[in-house]
Amino acid sequence: MAAAIGFPLGVLSHRNENLRSAVLPILSFLQTIPSLAMFGIMIPILAWVGTTVPGARELGVAGIGFLPAFLALVIYSLLPVVANTVAGLEAAPPAAMDAARGMGMTRNQRLLQVQLPLGLPVMLAGIRIVLVQNIGLAVIAGLIGGGGFGTFVFQGLNQTATDLILLGALPTVALALISAITMDILVELAQPNTMRHQ
Repeated sequence: MAAAIGFPLGVLSHRNENLRSAVLPILSFLQTIPSLAMFGIMIPILAWVGTTVPGARELGVAGIGFLPAFLALVIYSLLPVVANTVAGLEAAPPAAMDAARGMGMTRNQRLLQVQLPLGLPVMLAGIRIVLVQNIGLAVIAGLIGGGGFGTFVFQGLNQTATDLILLGALPTVALALISAITMDILVELAQPNTMRHQ
């Protein structure tokens, strides 16, 4: 979801200086809110939506559970995705952009055929940050009924049950490591051949 929102927003921010100067500070501010506070903010907002908007509760909108955790994680994910998309698109060498213009490429063609391929490693690095960050934050979401491995961790803490804590913690660590290694490989594969062999 963060990629679906963040990549287009990053492209628009790259093209529009005014939008960029508004979007990036807002996302930076949201990123500074502590995770528990963000979950806490989501609870009353979604509880109000669930009770006042017709049909919202039937769709699963509630103050606790999956939705507030999901929305909070999406909000936290937007800054790395948008910022790395902007940085990746700006990483295209001026010589490559001049050559593309000289070939008569349109703005969208330059974006799709020059800027995106050259900026892809930086954009994937943003996704790597998001994946590893969210795997950790999703554990905390267990406090508000978000489910996942955090449920085992907090049940284990409440019951002083080490086995339950490990049941939630070990898969979380493994998932974070696997995700980081996988994304590192994808970033390396996305590098232009000349950079990869240097």
